[in-house]
Amino acid sequence: FIMENCDELMPDYLNFIKGVVDSEDLPLNISRETLQQSKILKVIRKNLIKKCMELFSEIAEDKDNFKKFYEQFGKNIKLGIHEDSTNRKKLAEFLRYHTSTSGDETSSLSGLRLPHEGEPDRPFYYITGESREAVANSAFVERVKKRGFEVVYMVDPIDEYCVQQLKEFDGKKLVSVTREGLELPESEEEKKKFEEDKVKFEKLCKVMKDILDKKVQKVSVSNRLVSSPCCIVTSEYGWSANMERIMKAQAFRDSSTMGYMASKKNLEINPDHSIMKALRERVENDQDDKTARDLVVLLFETALLTSGFSLEEPGSHANRIYRMIKLGLDIDEADAVEESTSEPVAVPKVEGAEEDASRMEEVD
Repeated sequence: FIMENCDELMPDYLNFIKGVVDSEDLPLNISRETLQQSKILKVIRKNLIKKCMELFSEIAEDKDNFKKFYEQFGKNIKLGIHEDSTNRKKLAEFLRYHTSTSGDETSSLSGLRLPHEGEPDRPFYYITGESREAVANSAFVERVKKRGFEVVYMVDPIDEYCVQQLKEFDGKKLVSVTREGLELPESEEEKKKFEEDKVKFEKLCKVMKDILDKKVQKVSVSNRLVSSPCCIVTSEYGWSANMERIMKAQAFRDSSTMGYMASKKNLEINPDHSIMKALRERVENDQDDKTARDLVVLLFETALLTSGFSLEEPGSHANRIYRMIKLGLDIDEADAVEESTSEPVAVPKVEGAEEDASRMEEVD
């Protein structure tokens, strides 16, 4: 009995492995055309996977060879982490990523440096996104990098599925910097200032929530931002902005799933940013200020874009931008558009045109 492409012997994520399995005794079904499920097949499958892991470990000893291997079959390893719970821990050792400190080189998760020697339980921070440049310049990594923590850049679409299953590595949790509830170590002085800022910006947060209404779950003061005025964070168990983008691109996506899995958005503001300080003063003076309302929506939509989301109404966003440009150029709204009531320009008649038209009718 000879069989080609036996799916029972090798998992899908190892479909690039080619070889021959020779056994003296394999159980066949009654028609003797296919193999029967048995303990023998499971043992062979287990040993084949184990042998593959050993081969991967051998390749990983040579950095240059493993780099070529990973470029070709890195996605298969990530798929294995998603599908194979038994070998997930072993497969995670073969993952390679760029980080905020690795430059052009990639690093394994075990090669990530600990934030502080005295804090071995500190989690690994990661961010998912469309490209390495996009995540490196993201508002989410500002404070984390400033504190000296290394951030793993995950820019492959399959990474989203991979980290859903890989909750921890080597006893340390993997924490997304784009999720709400991000906790960074703070001094007592910083904690005190943060509590004061929450009280100081309480009214602004309430006004912004009223303006944005159902677009966000809540508006709160953040300590994760440095140079950005605000950002959009997602709930711990919902889709990230990157995952939402991936799911929207699916040809056969389930619209019903999009409804309840789509990210629940929270707007976090930077109390130290000049824009938020000026906006707070404006709202304190008059919370019904039309310009302030426009600015809040504009800030929210800009934060959506910088946080990796797409706009539901890009036309409205464009109009708000145009209004701000007019304001900056000191253009009066009444003079912005030329009057459409002006008389149309008279077009001079061409001699002989009517005569030619009548001749054409005769020909018809």
